[in-house]
Amino acid sequence: MIPTRTPPTGEPGRIVRVVLGVATIALLVFAFGVRNSLQLWAIAAAVGTAWWASDILTVHVFRPFGEWMTDVFMSGGVGVDDAASRPKLDDLIRLLESHIARGTSQKVDINAAIRLEEIFRTVKKDPARAKAVMEIVRTRYPNAQELMRHERASREYLGAEGAGEADAIEREIDALERLADDETEGLPS
Repeated sequence: MIPTRTPPTGEPGRIVRVVLGVATIALLVFAFGVRNSLQLWAIAAAVGTAWWASDILTVHVFRPFGEWMTDVFMSGGVGVDDAASRPKLDDLIRLLESHIARGTSQKVDINAAIRLEEIFRTVKKDPARAKAVMEIVRTRYPNAQELMRHERASREYLGAEGAGEADAIEREIDALERLADDETEGLPS
């Protein structure tokens, strides 16, 4: 069943429905009680049909079209708002974990693991889970070139071979803070 909304008082559609409803009932009463005429019954049927058709058209055609036009011109485009349609981070994590758990294909598993590792390491700040995800895929595909390239790039990004991940992150944060301090020195407070 399609939900319908009751229009507020004073809306043009409601006024049309009230007028057509009152006219239909008045014509039926007049045709039945005053004059038993075939023409009055036909007019009452025609007005009742117009009443029914206006309800159907209002609910299923005019109102949805008006809402669509309002969205197009007032919201800046057609469709759902981009922010509402994007998956949340937890949804993305569940999706990537399900890819790895299913063991679909090597390419899908490795790409999902790399994305999860990046999310856990950078966003969630959970290096243990990041390493665990990579170990699952590394044991499944020990000779995968993509994993070797990712590990090499991670080592280069994080710093020297012997430096720990936490040290590299701390160096990067310190560098960014120094850069922010240098940029704000000349600004009035």
